[in-house]
Amino acid sequence: MGVAAPPVFPDRPVFVARFKDIERWSHDGILRAASQPNISRTQTWPLTRLGNVIADLENGWSPKCHDHQAREGQWGVLKLGAVSFGIFNESQNKELPERLKPRPAYEVRNGDVLISRANVVRYVGACAYVEETRPKLMLCDKIFRVRFLKSSKLLPQFLTEIMRLPSVREQIETRLTGTSPTMKNISKPALLDLRFPLPELNDQRSLITDLTTGRQTATTKRTEAQTLRASAWAVFESALFTASDAAEISAEVESAS
Repeated sequence: MGVAAPPVFPDRPVFVARFKDIERWSHDGILRAASQPNISRTQTWPLTRLGNVIADLENGWSPKCHDHQAREGQWGVLKLGAVSFGIFNESQNKELPERLKPRPAYEVRNGDVLISRANVVRYVGACAYVEETRPKLMLCDKIFRVRFLKSSKLLPQFLTEIMRLPSVREQIETRLTGTSPTMKNISKPALLDLRFPLPELNDQRSLITDLTTGRQTATTKRTEAQTLRASAWAVFESALFTASDAAEISAEVESAS
């Protein structure tokens, strides 16, 4: 084609990662390593163990359920998808068969913090705050519920955000067990041993407020950007076609189909 051939690259292997770590690769981790290789972080507040600031972690029950979502007024058992993406999704459940007696002790309540203990690597340890839920939904045995101390020094919403920190995610991923790449597990002792900075309660509230405000601002800007893109496209189209041209083209497309 008259184009010079590209130069031949050296034929040598390039080391990327240890094979034993292959299941721990993640898009976020690769981006962090590539863009911030030499950044060291120091915490402003003292570190604590999760087990030192909560009462316990309890998991639920996973009986054989129907394949469909629990109907109104019927008991259901949560699926892992209820917490996998960091936001509680009550629709991710299966209806409990009528022949099985429900266990109200496992019913999910407003204000609960739920943590996935099994899933693919990136979703193990996924954490969601239950702001509001329908009644008669029970924990499955692959989801932990956090039991807080009566005089807790840790806000539920703050724990939900802490579980998303890269440093905490690294701790979780190094403690996973299981041979299947599609179903990894983390034990209760491993979760209780997670370490993270713990601000005072007032600072936790302030940080959560700032984070919430920032997310709301980002959502507003995304909506504004979407509206702006649609408006710009409309202007672009109107500059190319008159209304009659557009109608004629639309009619031709319909007749051709």
